[in-house]
Amino acid sequence: MPVPQQRDPELTRKQLTTWLAERLPGAVDLRTEVEVPKGLGFSNETLLVDAVWREADAERRRRLVVRVAPTAYQVMPGSRLDEEYRVLDALRDTDVPVPGVLGFEPDPALLGAPFYAMDRVDGWVPPDLPSYHRPDGPVSNLDESGRAAVWWGGVEVLHRIHRLDVSELGLDDLRASKHGPYGLGAQLDYYEAHMDHFGGADSVPVREALALLRDALPPEPEKPSLLWGDARLGNLLFSGVTPAAVLDWEMTSLGPGEADLGWYLYLDRHLSEGVGAPRLPGLPGRDETVQRYEELSGRSVAAHLDWYEVFAGFRFALIASRVGRLLVEHGLVAAEADVPLARNAARLLARTLKPLG
Repeated sequence: MPVPQQRDPELTRKQLTTWLAERLPGAVDLRTEVEVPKGLGFSNETLLVDAVWREADAERRRRLVVRVAPTAYQVMPGSRLDEEYRVLDALRDTDVPVPGVLGFEPDPALLGAPFYAMDRVDGWVPPDLPSYHRPDGPVSNLDESGRAAVWWGGVEVLHRIHRLDVSELGLDDLRASKHGPYGLGAQLDYYEAHMDHFGGADSVPVREALALLRDALPPEPEKPSLLWGDARLGNLLFSGVTPAAVLDWEMTSLGPGEADLGWYLYLDRHLSEGVGAPRLPGLPGRDETVQRYEELSGRSVAAHLDWYEVFAGFRFALIASRVGRLLVEHGLVAAEADVPLARNAARLLARTLKPLG
C-alpha cells in the first residue's frame, strides 16, 4: 500500500552528488537527477538517481537506486540495511542475478538515515497490488507457458541462492544478526519478543500458530543456506520471463532452504486464495513446485514443508498487522479494520491451521 514520502528533491540531489563524487574518483563534471517516487509502499525509502559525468574524455552514465533505511514507516523492528548491502555485494560474482552495488553510507546525517546505492536494472515485476493473479496484469497477459516460465524462474533462483557456500561468501557472521537470528527456535523467540511492535499479540490465529510451531520444530540443517527471506515473485525483476534481479533482502538470514520455499508458496497463496482471486492457469501448483525444488536441490523437503508454510503464514500475519497499525498511526485509514491486507492475512492463517488441528 503506497505511503507518502516527504523529501526535498533538490536538497537530496545536492547531497547525493557530493556523496557520489567521492565514490567516482575519475568523474569530471558530475551531474545528477534525483526522482523521489510517490508512494512506493512500506519498507525502505527508494530514490531513483541518474548520474552523468565525463571520464577519460568520454561521457559516462549510471542509473542508480538509493535505498534509505525507514524512519517513520518502519515495518520490521529494526533496519538491516547494512546486512542487505553486504549480501548484495557478496553475491555480485555468483549466478544469482542481483544489482551491482556502489556503496553503503552508515552515517544518518546526510539523508536522515543510513543508505546504499545500487544499479538500476530494467525489467518488470509481478505486482502485489492488484495481485498478479488478477486479469489484465503482466503475468495474466502472458500465455500459460510464459506464466510457467516466470514461476520456474523463481524456483531456480531459490535453488541458486540455497546452494551457495555461506563461508565462501563471507557471510557466516549473519548467524549473529540481531534482527535475523540463527535457528528456528530463535526466530520464533524473536517474533514473539516483538509482538507489541507488530500488533499481533491479541490475534488468535497468530497465537495458535506460534504454539503449533513451537511444539513441532523440525530439525536444523547441518549446513545452513543463505536465505533470501522475502522470497516471492513480487521481489523479482524480470526481463521477458527470465529473472534479471533478485530484490529486497531485508529478511535475509541463514537456515534451511525450506523457509524460503514455504514463503514462496504461501505468499502466492495469499495473492490468490487470500484475496479471493482464482489462481492463474499455467502457474505450477504446490506439488509440482516441491518436486522441482527437490530435483534441483537433490534432497527431500516435503516432510516438514507444512511447518514452514505455517511459519510463513505466522510471520506474514504479523507483518500485515504492523502495516495496518502504521496506516492508522499516520492517519492514512481510520481503523485497522479498514486494512484488507491485515484482515486477509489473519483469515488465511486461520484456514491454514484448521486442517492441522
